Amino acid sequence: MSLEPGQMIDGKYRIVKMIGEGGMGAVYLGENVRINRKVAIKVLHASYTGNEEVMQRFEREAQAAGRIGNDHILEVLDIGQLADGDHFIIMEFLDGEPLSGRIKGRGRLMPREATPIIRQVLEGLGAAHAAGIIHRDLKPDNIFILREKAGVPDYVKIIDFGISKFNQLSGDGMKMTRTGAVMGTPYYMSPEQASGSAEADQRSDIYSMGVILYEAITGRVPFDAGTFNQLMFKIVLSEVPPPETIVPDLDPAFSSIISKAMSRDLTQRFQSTSDYIQALYSWMRSGTAVRVPP
Repeated sequence: MSLEPGQMIDGKYRIVKMIGEGGMGAVYLGENVRINRKVAIKVLHASYTGNEEVMQRFEREAQAAGRIGNDHILEVLDIGQLADGDHFIIMEFLDGEPLSGRIKGRGRLMPREATPIIRQVLEGLGAAHAAGIIHRDLKPDNIFILREKAGVPDYVKIIDFGISKFNQLSGDGMKMTRTGAVMGTPYYMSPEQASGSAEADQRSDIYSMGVILYEAITGRVPFDAGTFNQLMFKIVLSEVPPPETIVPDLDPAFSSIISKAMSRDLTQRFQSTSDYIQALYSWMRSGTAVRVPP
């Protein structure tokens, strides 16, 4: 169903305009007329109603924010169903740009520009992990930079928990994915995700945040290939090209943080988002490097 400007849904949300469309649905700018608040309305096409996996993904995106309860997570306000069977989610409206747009527009970011953005993502991600939720599809498109929030410029929100994995706080029915299933956006997958390993845990998100920082600083992803399978092999088996081979004047201490986040050995990677944040704080204060295994 295509919603038209001025149309009301659920008696309180007025459609303003469509702001994005894909194969599975569309996103609209809307307004809650009762409280005069702008909202984003994501509508899933009714043809997917019978697809259990798609419906689970749609519903867990709505549930994740409420479970996490952190301001760096996109706020979901409501969920419902239209008369024709289309399901919808009401979300806070974000005014700004994704990190992917920032990187594309600048070519690459300087370390001191990228660090506050990554730190905010890690804070939100840490709250998700504490709630037993692993994102598993972190990428620059899913990191949204608000122009300003409460007087703070470049305020970061994490979006799209659609393929997130709910752990200890969830019932068995919430565990959508199977061991051996490859889920996530290929370029940002951890080696354990790329190999379909059951070991994929919060440290997989930390690896993805290493890839995102790598791309932010260098302007390119560490691994690329002509086919999906070739890319998976590279992620699982190849050494990460040092970022200073792309940015020769990059501070080696900052490079060490990226290298540790992207360690193929799970035990040598940052074990938590707080460890990663502390390394970034130490570098910002005193240019401190982290110990990276040979």
